[in-house]
Amino acid sequence: MAFQTVPVNVTGPTYQSRSKPLSSQQTKNWYQQFNEAGKDTYVLMPFPGLKTLGNAEGEDRGFHRMAEILYQIKGTSLYEIDKLGVHTLRGSIPSTERCIIADDGINMFIVVPGQKVWQYTTDTNLVTEVTDVNITGALSVDFFNNQFIYTFADFSTISNVGNGAVASGLNIVGEETLPDAMVRDFVFEEIIYRCGVRSIVGWYNSGVGAPPIDKLQGRIFNVGLSAPHSIAKTDEAFYWLGDDNAIYRAQAGSKQRISTDAISHVISTFDVTDDAIGFTYTLEGQNFYTITFPTANKTFTVSELLAENGWFELSSGTNDGKWQASSVISAYGKDYAADDDNGNVYCLCLDTYTNNNEALQRTRIISNIDARLIGGAIGDAVTMSSVTISMETGVGLIAGQGDNPRIMVEASYDGGRTWAAGAWPRVGRLGEFVLKVKWDKMKTFYDCMLRLSSTDPVNYSVYSANIDLKLAGK
Repeated sequence: MAFQTVPVNVTGPTYQSRSKPLSSQQTKNWYQQFNEAGKDTYVLMPFPGLKTLGNAEGEDRGFHRMAEILYQIKGTSLYEIDKLGVHTLRGSIPSTERCIIADDGINMFIVVPGQKVWQYTTDTNLVTEVTDVNITGALSVDFFNNQFIYTFADFSTISNVGNGAVASGLNIVGEETLPDAMVRDFVFEEIIYRCGVRSIVGWYNSGVGAPPIDKLQGRIFNVGLSAPHSIAKTDEAFYWLGDDNAIYRAQAGSKQRISTDAISHVISTFDVTDDAIGFTYTLEGQNFYTITFPTANKTFTVSELLAENGWFELSSGTNDGKWQASSVISAYGKDYAADDDNGNVYCLCLDTYTNNNEALQRTRIISNIDARLIGGAIGDAVTMSSVTISMETGVGLIAGQGDNPRIMVEASYDGGRTWAAGAWPRVGRLGEFVLKVKWDKMKTFYDCMLRLSSTDPVNYSVYSANIDLKLAGK
């Protein structure tokens, strides 16, 4: 029997099952992009690299944008950062805890959870401590209808109208739906989502009473907020880590679990999850939600468009650890990222293929290849002769690492437990656009997985692949 050339889907999400032979798919530092008018429906695009813009000493404690100006708390300082990355010190925010921030366009209120609340105002460019006993010690803050809402474990406090530094003792509301400890109040599309340990309940601004908010009938999610810093929103939805180790998003009044069983299983193995940090951003019109687990040293990201089919991993360097960015925010027409510990502020740049000039490894482990691709049955042996990868070629650099880029192709014949020595097909020097990226390999197997990986700082975009197969012994 002659070899048959059959297509192999090289794109896809991260999905590593507890049973490796079932699925060991991994997508790391690549992401799936949907191309309705392209020659392939999906393509693996290189996730943007990190280009250094500025620096000030201190560990990142959170970004915030107010009146189109970027601010960052790092170390014990509040900085204003311009579009070139130049830092201007605006005041001191003691502690080392990550902060939760809200503003009214002039006044920024900074909560150090469970400790103190600070106010920065552009009228004076000064940071002052909020001393109102009804506010100090809050767990979080958010803003709605010219008022701020401060969260405590047993209740929430609403500030006076137009003055986030003062709150009446009468403007306090407890958790009235379920006996649940409060974690954080979060405002999305004019709804106040009061997030507890085991539930999330929607409230709205009624404008009457003390406080002037009321429950929104039927807006109850029977899942809590496991990590207060994991909640984040796009223009379409908001996302959070639930108390069941699943990741959810909510839009139009309903919630949806978007983490796969595989990702939820990985999260369930972490000893610490309540330190998870979530943030959202937009690349080429596509929204993303990233959640990083600092203690567990792992980062996952999902494409809003693709939902549970759009998960991939981010890491720095050539290891499987977390991504070094602990905050990302859009400002001045760019996406800015903060390093988790060295004080750097980066541009998340589509034409940069390193993280702070350090190599990063991109990896894609594709789904299983077996006899069913050519009409055989499970358990039939097949023989492979070659694999051809469709990808952008001729992307080499003028000089240095990446002047003659290659992609590593490896195979596993035991369900992803071990990987046999592979090859390094060329991807093409600069301008070498007509090149076949091919791995010639004669091998007989029952089941096979392929792993593509690269570390060269070039534009590796992978579209599809073909494999030459025939039933063994025929």
